[in-house]
Amino acid sequence: MTSSNAAEPVPATLRVRELMTAGLLSHAIGVLCDLGVPDILDAPRTHEDIAKEVDAHPEGLLSFLRAAAAAGVLAEPAPRTFELTELGQVLRADDPRSIKAMCSLTCRDEFSRTWSDSLHTARTGEPSFAIGHGASFFDYMGSNREFASLFDRAMQSSAAVDNLLAGYDFSGAGHVVDVGGGRGTMLAAVLKRYPTLRGTLVDLPHVVGNARKTFVDAGVADRVTLVPGSFFEPVPEGGDVYLLSRVIGNWNDEDSLRILRTVRTAMRPDSELVVVGMMPSENDRTHYPQQLDLYMFALLGARLRSYAEYQDLFAQVNMRAVDWSNYPDSESVLRARVL
Repeated sequence: MTSSNAAEPVPATLRVRELMTAGLLSHAIGVLCDLGVPDILDAPRTHEDIAKEVDAHPEGLLSFLRAAAAAGVLAEPAPRTFELTELGQVLRADDPRSIKAMCSLTCRDEFSRTWSDSLHTARTGEPSFAIGHGASFFDYMGSNREFASLFDRAMQSSAAVDNLLAGYDFSGAGHVVDVGGGRGTMLAAVLKRYPTLRGTLVDLPHVVGNARKTFVDAGVADRVTLVPGSFFEPVPEGGDVYLLSRVIGNWNDEDSLRILRTVRTAMRPDSELVVVGMMPSENDRTHYPQQLDLYMFALLGARLRSYAEYQDLFAQVNMRAVDWSNYPDSESVLRARVL
């Protein structure tokens, strides 16, 4: 029996094969999340024991478990026995950092079909989501309540709350207007941190209709006003701070400018705009920002913007960025004012 020298470089063909099949690992992790496997792995368990508890086929499940182990979220300490690694803890629903819903969302068929049609995006510059679904991403979500509910849960569970609280001081504000704030996770956290602050949440009717519980659970419901609406329509005036979290990064330049003009119209001369989103920079340590940029463009025809690109965007609506807190490989916090 012979073996290759571990010190030898990996051949280019093998390395590219690994790159081309990396998506299979993400789908394996998504399947395990949908089955609830990470939630039951409090200790090492055999694949047969796991399969029995999550109602799966033992041999069918085994390859998914081993793929997840190759990705590093599981370990196989003994043949056909698996445990959750420290990395994999974020796949549990009860972990404060949980991204389980996000993993389930990104492995949906809607996204797989988008990548199958993504040559259209490269050739035309148009998002490819509509090719397989007959509607844009947001129109499709409006007609598919099950998909929209998962999307809302994924956004809620992965909101960059800690980044916002560390990157912006709301102590001088009396009223914050969260435009496109989903079910209110971000706004609830801000109001809980600042007990004298009042808040207004603006989002589509079916979204704000599910937001009340978020504020009740946080103990801040008496300081919140829920406003059904859209950031393409007039929003409440007079706020000290206007918050756009994961909004501008979802739209092309033309629509982003429409949103900014809407918000700017509502702002007072001394109001501030706070934008939270992924902003690629030279400080990033992983490829995630570039991967997300591709993701957003294929789905929505939108792309991530650097601080300088945001500054260019603001200049077109008579605003300027005055500061930002950059969090590498994560969502940054940018502060802007009216000129």
